[in-house]
Amino acid sequence: MPEAALRELAAALDTGVPDAVPVLPALRAVVPGGGLRPGSVVGLDGPGAASLGLALVAGVSRHGGEDGAGGWCAVVGVPGFGVVAAAGMGAVPERLLLVDDPGDRWPDVVAALAEAVDLILLCPPERPGAAAVRRLSALARKHGCVLTLTGAFARDWPGARLRLRMDDVAWEGLAGGHGRLAGRRVQVVAEGRDAPGPGRRARLWLPAPDGAVKPDETVRPPLELVPPPEDRAIA
Repeated sequence: MPEAALRELAAALDTGVPDAVPVLPALRAVVPGGGLRPGSVVGLDGPGAASLGLALVAGVSRHGGEDGAGGWCAVVGVPGFGVVAAAGMGAVPERLLLVDDPGDRWPDVVAALAEAVDLILLCPPERPGAAAVRRLSALARKHGCVLTLTGAFARDWPGARLRLRMDDVAWEGLAGGHGRLAGRRVQVVAEGRDAPGPGRRARLWLPAPDGAVKPDETVRPPLELVPPPEDRAIA
């Protein structure tokens, strides 16, 4: 059996991540195992990374915790984090810890939070050094905290098991050069060791017109194969 087929078979037989850190229901189709691996590093890439961060925080604060009634999240180094938008996606603001400017001691801030929360959304203010990467990755594994990276230095952090990004982005609501943005259709792509082979994809509203994250169930007409015209003899 070809290697690519073996990878696809292994992904199909995946029974899920034990004690996974939950995500929003709409994201479960694209995140392997239906949730994030505890103690893992997740990277958010490209345009739309901010919205993906909001969605992950919303999923954990709404569905996380030992009893599933809500978990704690920390947002470090993201002063523009949209609490209102996250709440529209389902986040519980009372379970969010916001550290807008952690300063030069940001690794110490993250280290302290890793012991207390289920997910940290971190925008490193600088290229992380090897010592900080080893220390914080080890603490995340020890405490089962998901370390989610965004920003310019997210890809400089080795060891990410999963990377999420958006493709095929289309805003709804504008027509003829005017109107109001009502919602955004996207394709969310999951890649990395936790999404082997070609990765996973799902079409979502992120956000939908009501601010939530939902599957994009728009029915698209199937492609119709039109036979080429028959050759005709020219009289």
